[in-house]
Amino acid sequence: MSHFYLPEDFLTTPIKATDDLSHHLRVRRIQADENIQVFNGKGWIANAQIAPSSSEKSVWLDLKDVRKDLSKESDYPLVLIQGLAGSDKMDWLIEKSVELGVTHILPIQTERSVVRLDEARAKKRLTHWENLVISACEQCERSVLPSVLPIMSSIQNLDAVLTKLESGSLKIILSPTGQIHLVSILKRAPKQGLILLIGPEGGLSQAEENLAIASGFTPALLGQRILRTETAGIVAMSAAHAVWGGF
Repeated sequence: MSHFYLPEDFLTTPIKATDDLSHHLRVRRIQADENIQVFNGKGWIANAQIAPSSSEKSVWLDLKDVRKDLSKESDYPLVLIQGLAGSDKMDWLIEKSVELGVTHILPIQTERSVVRLDEARAKKRLTHWENLVISACEQCERSVLPSVLPIMSSIQNLDAVLTKLESGSLKIILSPTGQIHLVSILKRAPKQGLILLIGPEGGLSQAEENLAIASGFTPALLGQRILRTETAGIVAMSAAHAVWGGF
């Protein structure tokens, strides 16, 4: 059953589809007698069919079996703090992070970030990433939309942002200078929230690593090989799922 985003409270039926959803239904050639599934990004889903009252200009959906369904969500929060990377790399890692159950994505401008965005471009990029999150949730059938926070200007502002996210979580910075492997840390720790800090293509500077460590992050290795920035977070989240039973 196709899975589509419909940002409503599902309190009444029929319910009007958004312009984006109406377009998707037309492109996919969804017929009136076909069942689809809609989710509102807050954990609620429903079965739906195109209502007889629909027209070419407005599509209405009859909802059935409205329910809360968190079965596709991880039972521990996953926060990815990602050093701003090239656009294609950021797109890819955001999409795959959503598929792996990330709950918050925080892009951060670092000293070695290749990409530099002014305020206008940063807003456009954030909107683009939010649309990627929606598409990824539709693909992997999640019912809760992960949040993509506005780009943070520097790692010096990290403490203020983290207090608003997941307190009491395990904080890991992936670094080739780490003295202990990530899997070893995960095996010793109880299942809990996980905050991952990943540098951009050139990695974090020593000063930035020191700031992160002062904020409670533990440097960790992923293995013998140095991974690309768009790969590291994906591998780390996969490791957490493998150790803590998230798969």
